[in-house]
Amino acid sequence: MTNPAPDLSVADVTKRFGGLVAVSNVSLSIRGGRIHGLIGPNGAGKSTMISLISGALRPTSGQITFAGADLRRLHPASIAQLGVARTFQQAAPLLGLSVMENVTAGMHLHYRSGIASVVFRLPNMRREASAFAAASKQLLERVGLADAAEAQAGTLTFGKLRFLEIARAMAMRPRIMLLDEPAAGLNQPESERLAGILRGLRDEGIGMLLVDHDVPFVFDLCDEVTVMDSGRVIAAGDPDSVYADPVVREAYLGSANEAV
Repeated sequence: MTNPAPDLSVADVTKRFGGLVAVSNVSLSIRGGRIHGLIGPNGAGKSTMISLISGALRPTSGQITFAGADLRRLHPASIAQLGVARTFQQAAPLLGLSVMENVTAGMHLHYRSGIASVVFRLPNMRREASAFAAASKQLLERVGLADAAEAQAGTLTFGKLRFLEIARAMAMRPRIMLLDEPAAGLNQPESERLAGILRGLRDEGIGMLLVDHDVPFVFDLCDEVTVMDSGRVIAAGDPDSVYADPVVREAYLGSANEAV
């Protein structure tokens, strides 16, 4: 991308489940070409925020906007069409399909061939299928899965499934990516490879909201960090100031006198 994605704005968002307030008056902005980290202890409301932005949940109150659209009123598929892609805590490949086919499935929003073209395998359909196959191969090379292109996705190791999730999200040609614990379960070399991929996406102008429990990973990678606890924002800012915040250290990182 040559131009940064428009900002995705979350303003005073609250989500209640009956008497439980999972998210309370949260505001944050995801800007094109920047990585925004969202951290906090279990139950802080981080994954709920991703579900609210992606349309899987509706906020009880507050505003969520992107590219001039009110995301509160849109179905998840419509939000994806605007250029907002997400990954999930539990990597879930399309079973019965190859690794390559899983990535190509992520391009479904961009298919232009009609039913007749598919049924009769018209030239425009074949050209489009060839272009998507080539693009899928490039994405697999980028995430280090080129050698597994023809393997059944269900046979991949846990770590490789994480990278397949990233590749499938990238296949949607997003402007904003919502990443729910992408580094969970990765070893050190895999985490470093993931960080390199995410930095490359940032350099291309893609904005990211990164939720993860790997604190060094988040603070080394992100341009800004928001910390949640019990559904509320307790700190936000650049990584250095957030890391040094005594409230954050007490609630999440450990006291100021402890090594983290």
